[in-house]
Amino acid sequence: MKIKIYKRLFGYLKPYKKKLSLAIFFSVIVGVIASSPVPLIQKTFDDIFVEKDFFMLKAIPIALIILYSIKASLVYVQNIIILGVSLDLVVHVREKLFSHIHKLPFNFFENNESGQLISRLINDVAIMQSTVTRTIKELVQNSFTLIALLGWIFYLKWDWALISILIIPVMVLPISNIARKLKKLSHKGQEILADISSTIVESFSGIKLVRAFGMESVEEKKFNSYSNNFLRVTKKNVKYMEITSPFLEVLGVISASVILWYGGFQVLTDKVSQGTFIAFIVGLFMMYTPVRILLKIFASFQVSIAGAERVFSILDLEEEKVKEGNIKLTGVNNSITFENVSFKYPSRKTSVLTKVNLKLEKSKILAIVGMSGAGKTTLVDLLFRFHEPFAGSISIDGINIKYYTLKSLRNNLALVSQETFLFNDSIRKNIAYGRPNASEAEIIQASKAAYVDSFVTGFEDGYDTVIGERGIKLSGGQRQRISIARAVLRNAPILVLDEATSALDTESEKYVQDALHNLMKHRTTFVIAHRLSTIKHADSIIVLDRGEIVEFGTHEKLISSSLLYKKYYEMQIR
Repeated sequence: MKIKIYKRLFGYLKPYKKKLSLAIFFSVIVGVIASSPVPLIQKTFDDIFVEKDFFMLKAIPIALIILYSIKASLVYVQNIIILGVSLDLVVHVREKLFSHIHKLPFNFFENNESGQLISRLINDVAIMQSTVTRTIKELVQNSFTLIALLGWIFYLKWDWALISILIIPVMVLPISNIARKLKKLSHKGQEILADISSTIVESFSGIKLVRAFGMESVEEKKFNSYSNNFLRVTKKNVKYMEITSPFLEVLGVISASVILWYGGFQVLTDKVSQGTFIAFIVGLFMMYTPVRILLKIFASFQVSIAGAERVFSILDLEEEKVKEGNIKLTGVNNSITFENVSFKYPSRKTSVLTKVNLKLEKSKILAIVGMSGAGKTTLVDLLFRFHEPFAGSISIDGINIKYYTLKSLRNNLALVSQETFLFNDSIRKNIAYGRPNASEAEIIQASKAAYVDSFVTGFEDGYDTVIGERGIKLSGGQRQRISIARAVLRNAPILVLDEATSALDTESEKYVQDALHNLMKHRTTFVIAHRLSTIKHADSIIVLDRGEIVEFGTHEKLISSSLLYKKYYEMQIR
């Protein structure tokens, strides 16, 4: 599993092969240079102090300056390359993940909170960055430093070197156990961070409700609970991560002490020179740093793996499979037809729609009435192909909508939903969301049609007014009127008005109803409404009950002959 994760992670680095090869080459040189003090120390003691070699007295300091100047330059260039590549990688993976999430089926968003997804995009992807940075910058460099130092100490005294490396097997088992614990803790920590993100998003988005019900303390308690859990997990993580250094230090000192005793005895008996002994001891102590870093990298990689697994778990999800044809829809010439359409959500046992049959002629208005949960919104969602019918078909001008390109189908549809969603941007950009290249005149014309212009002119910044997250700076009616202006500007031949006037006050509703009636004259329109006063002038009305069309006709016909429709109407009049 780990190999697969690493393979996939480093697969993203293929576009940067040349840069990374150069950085790795620099790492090798830097790693070798880092081991240079060992032979230089031997020369210093044996040639300068013992042999009194004045040439080496000059040559060794100059060599040190040159070598470490080269090392400093290479480290700088290497860091620029590696950090640049790792940052590019983060942006690339984050963009790919964001794009992929947008293409996942709708039930994915029903089962995953937005805060959880934010955590995957921000935290988990950022954790992956450290893998690349540390692998090339520290793993390669310290590996070659360690190899070079091992080479020197074996060259100086192979038997001492063998004694020194006997401690390595003792290190591996506890470090492996620590790594496993770190991976588990990292997974848990990322999950808690996701919960924290979800709590923040929900609490701040619903700040009015929180304050209206006096639930600030409850929200704080929930946030503090997650925060304290994260603190507890992080402290455990630190405890396991930091135990590696003192553990290795003790083992290193034990090894060095053995060599100090054994090697010191051989120096005193003139079997080994002082320069060899001192250089070996220095090399042995220098090995401690790369070994410590390498084992710490091994432990911290588990954290990166945990982040990568969470990211790839989403990237591995299959995108929404929408089979589309190659016919471009350019408008409605005749009619829209639903034939024996049935639909059931995967998470439910019963069908939401059952054998729905209806036909809407071009430029006519169809009103859809029914209690909550009757299947009204699902019916129009199928028209957008947000879901696929379980049985039956939907056709425009006699052609099944699955044979049209998805883009052309949706370009011919305009939606005004009961759940008004506005972006934290200017009023102008929110209106032009469906047509970003619309002219100023077209935006203002659409605004006037939806009676947006009347309140926008009262704002200091006019159409450049930034309305806050989800349009929090506006009233409910103002937000709904902007969403209607957005549909007007889109100028699509098919309109879907899903409770389009539900958030309007009586005065605003009158203005918007007039605008909508004018707008619907030349468009094929589906109107979903609980408020029956909004659909009196529809060409035809269907009454849905438990996913079935139980009544059909005009308002006058239904009010005189339909018990269910009449019941809905009288309840609202009362």
